[in-house]
Amino acid sequence: MDRCPCCNARRREQTVCSRCKADLKIIISIEKTAEYWFSQAIELNLSGNIEHCITAINHSLHLKKTPIAVTFQHYLIQQQCQYIIDLLAQKQQLLAKQHLYRLRMLFPHSNHLQQLNAFSDYLLATYKPTL
Repeated sequence: MDRCPCCNARRREQTVCSRCKADLKIIISIEKTAEYWFSQAIELNLSGNIEHCITAINHSLHLKKTPIAVTFQHYLIQQQCQYIIDLLAQKQQLLAKQHLYRLRMLFPHSNHLQQLNAFSDYLLATYKPTL
């Protein structure tokens, strides 16, 4: 935070605004916690723990929406959509649908996941197993 959210004065590494005397400790703490969850999300993604990674990025974004965290969240959604599409291409509709269901619980407002869900429903409805 570069400026006081109350009076827009420049913040000089102090926890109290020099102009309006607003106590900024809680806001600074929230920003640091958001940074912590973002770094955890990166580490969890690198270790392959996707579900915990998604939870961590959601925690970070609930505390503070930064452009880098939003971009990382979009990256995760795209990465998981590709995984689901690969499962669908391998005709593993049930596994794809289960993974998609878990993702939609973690990202309930994602248009990409909603569209992919409709597509997987269509594939399941038209799927005819070969004997």
